[in-house]
Amino acid sequence: MIDTIVLTIPKSKYIILDHNKFSPSTKGLFEPPYYPLGSRSNFKCVQNPIKKELARGIYKPRLTITKRVRRGGYVYPLRIEFSIPKLIFSNNFDELHESDFNLVIDTLKERLKQMDILIKKVDLVNANVSSIHYSKNIALTDYTSCSMVLNELAKINLTKRLDLDKTSFRNEGQVIHYHSNSYEIAIYDKIKDLEQSRVSEKRSIENNNQIQLSLFDDNFIAKPFEVIRIEVRLNSRVKIKSLLKSFKLAIEPTFINLYSVILSKNVIMYFWKEIEKDLDFISIDTSKPSELFKSIIINNPGIRISKVLKILSIVSLAKEIGFRNTRNLFNTNYKNNKFWYNLIKDLKEVKLPEGKGYNPIVEITEFIKAFKPLKLEEYKA
Repeated sequence: MIDTIVLTIPKSKYIILDHNKFSPSTKGLFEPPYYPLGSRSNFKCVQNPIKKELARGIYKPRLTITKRVRRGGYVYPLRIEFSIPKLIFSNNFDELHESDFNLVIDTLKERLKQMDILIKKVDLVNANVSSIHYSKNIALTDYTSCSMVLNELAKINLTKRLDLDKTSFRNEGQVIHYHSNSYEIAIYDKIKDLEQSRVSEKRSIENNNQIQLSLFDDNFIAKPFEVIRIEVRLNSRVKIKSLLKSFKLAIEPTFINLYSVILSKNVIMYFWKEIEKDLDFISIDTSKPSELFKSIIINNPGIRISKVLKILSIVSLAKEIGFRNTRNLFNTNYKNNKFWYNLIKDLKEVKLPEGKGYNPIVEITEFIKAFKPLKLEEYKA
């Protein structure tokens, strides 16, 4: 449902019991000699999870208190960043129910107290959210592999459709990461990502994976079992508000308002539908070019033959090697991108025959529609 979330608490709503728990001590934010604010007019003190505690299954949030210059004086917001499932389950394979909200708040309040920060429950419930990662773990138990799904996703041209800046492929294609300044979409093999953390956390997409490195050591999960994960990371309050507006939801982005199964499902499905549109294109049957040629003419009365040939070429190439590699082929021979962009424009204007959905993709769509929380307990050997 939700993984990582960032809450922002104003100084009037938190109490620091021990300034020295932070690095550097927060005392210099409030008492002389004061820390110099520097060129950016701010100064930060942090308290992060301890690796030894993570290894023992103890998960705590990342805390940052920042002193900033504001009109009329200074502000000292507390930033609380944490993975909700890791807080509750010590892993983020298991997923929460909406009914777990009170448990989340009580656990968070207690864990903050252990970090010498006191915050009232009501202030956590109604805390402003500045970043949130909606996610869905999908168990593949029919010998479908994550790599099969990711190979199909690697073929699509999603960046222009969703106003994303770039796509990156990590860990030999086990992670597909779509980026923009305000949000990201990450789709990856969750178990392989956990294995990458054993080598180096810098090579994994997850943070604080130490807490779950031994999760599958006793082989208690029946095989076959793979987990593909979809994350939509809304990295700014402006983007969160924009998305809420697109859903016609007149609500403030507070913890209690955003902790919603329906909203989580709608966010994931909103972006997944855009992915499916390109996947439908990739799944067009190109095994008989003459039949596809006829179909394009029938579906687009009056279309020029030269345009039909262009469309037939791009569809066949993208079907075989994907949009990214097709564009690379063009760029090898033509440095001017104008031809490529004109080709994509033509492609969007043409009515193409419907593709036959790739079965694992269809199954993932059904999992998202059901939006049942994954529980590892249900997959025991």
